[in-house]
Amino acid sequence: MDNDFNDFWSAYRPDEIRFPHRKAATYNEWLKRSPAARRAMIDQLKTEGAPKWKNPFFFVQDFPEPEPTNYNGQRTMPKDTPLVTAKYNGLYGIYTAAEAQLFGMTDIKNYHP
Repeated sequence: MDNDFNDFWSAYRPDEIRFPHRKAATYNEWLKRSPAARRAMIDQLKTEGAPKWKNPFFFVQDFPEPEPTNYNGQRTMPKDTPLVTAKYNGLYGIYTAAEAQLFGMTDIKNYHP
């Protein structure tokens, strides 16, 4: 199993008595998710913890797909963070370089304000 899933599983800390044999099923669901969703799940678990009674399989299945932040037209942008112009879902925008990579954006160019 991959390291990201192991990080997820460790952060989730599922009750293996209450949810036996869930690791393999959850991993199969994990593989269906985008890299951005996987990263967001891990980040949420590390900051908020796991839902108390939710089966980890359904947590992965029901987790909403994240969207990158388009800074085009916004008054404030992240300081000291590399920004790029990139194409996402057919539209160009201004994103952080990390998000452009995470979301698999195309036609990426350095942004110069």
